[in-house]
Amino acid sequence: MKRFLAMLPGALLAACGAHGLRDTTPKLSSHTGKDVAAYVECVRGKWDALGVQASASAKDQEGRVSASDKNGARELIQATADGTGALVVLYERQDRDKTYDPRYRDAAVGCL
Repeated sequence: MKRFLAMLPGALLAACGAHGLRDTTPKLSSHTGKDVAAYVECVRGKWDALGVQASASAKDQEGRVSASDKNGARELIQATADGTGALVVLYERQDRDKTYDPRYRDAAVGCL
């Protein structure tokens, strides 16, 4: 329960920022042979390893992972089952005043 409560503020922050992200052009659109839950868990683990608190949820047909960091990056992955795996879409916004950080995209590609 303590872990859940500790994750809650980051999850709420990431969820609030996710809505506007879907209004941007996707930075990655691809297919994975993994099922939705396996892909979402892979990305969540890799993003957590980057030192951010990633929030993840997955149901049978769809899942998402979202994260934001202190440098202004806001990231959202949506995965939708398509019969042979999942369609994966990455949306992101990063602070324009900082150098682009490809680690989030690289992690998402690494999980494909």
